[in-house]
Amino acid sequence: MLLEITDLSVSFQSIYGTIPVLDRVSLAIQQGETIGIVGESGSGKSVTAQSVLRLLDRNAVYTGGSIRFRGQEILSLKEKEIQVLRGKKIGMVFQEPMTALNPTMRIGKQLANVIRKHRGVTPAVAERLAVEVLAAVQMKDPEKIFRQYPHELSGGMRQRVVIALAMSSPPELLIADEPTTALDVTVQAEILKLMKDLSTETGTSIMLITHDIGVVANMCDRVYVMYGGTVVESGKTENVLFHSNHPYTRALIEAMPEGKEKSQPLKVIAGESFNARKRPLGCVYQDRCPIRTSRCQQKPPVITSASGHQSACWEVNIANAVNH
Repeated sequence: MLLEITDLSVSFQSIYGTIPVLDRVSLAIQQGETIGIVGESGSGKSVTAQSVLRLLDRNAVYTGGSIRFRGQEILSLKEKEIQVLRGKKIGMVFQEPMTALNPTMRIGKQLANVIRKHRGVTPAVAERLAVEVLAAVQMKDPEKIFRQYPHELSGGMRQRVVIALAMSSPPELLIADEPTTALDVTVQAEILKLMKDLSTETGTSIMLITHDIGVVANMCDRVYVMYGGTVVESGKTENVLFHSNHPYTRALIEAMPEGKEKSQPLKVIAGESFNARKRPLGCVYQDRCPIRTSRCQQKPPVITSASGHQSACWEVNIANAVNH
């Protein structure tokens, strides 16, 4: 197993006290696999992703669980040791490329610096490889891009540069946190195809963080649905999307605009978004769930089907399921 997160719990220290944000999150990624983590804002997707590289703010506290990369426990590594993983073994693409690029430095120099650090080559070789990496992310004129500053590029081009930075090693795992949020639909499709093609060529695994079910359907082998800092449903993408068990997953799918007539109103998820300061006992989705019962006030079991499809809901009834 390339990456294995087991029962990860994270809290944040704030003026309101200690607030639990992740509650026993578990997921795994195999070599060459693309997984999706989907859910509304505040569901814990980005916190889970940033935990892998220990990028959370100083007020974050890991209160339980394990994160293992190729069997190595990440949570016990010292800062110098985790820096060896960052970029070289695990790359990351953020949703806003301008936050990942130095606005005062030319694109080529930024790329060359990263390549020198991770590959240990000379400056001349690093510059040549930087141009090759820009060409690999389908920049039409990589030599010109090499000499430009971030502000001279469009949003889609900047995102390609960020992907080039993340893939310059190339890493064994690429974490993409909402990589297409600020881009128009056409550019979104191009960026996602680029990531998938690079993954196929290099064997890099991808952890894709998104709120877009359609992106998951097109990109991912397996998907984890998160709500309230916990995984409520997971499994092969086709099983989760076409045979959903959890009411939250079904609500997300029903809220999608794709496949609906323009005159047809979109369904919305009733109630208020999850508030970590008011975490309920039992099921985290109970306050918004249309099928809740009195037993939802207790933590639901994780039901697993024979195919590995998992759902954390009292109302799930799967043939050949195993209760954990």
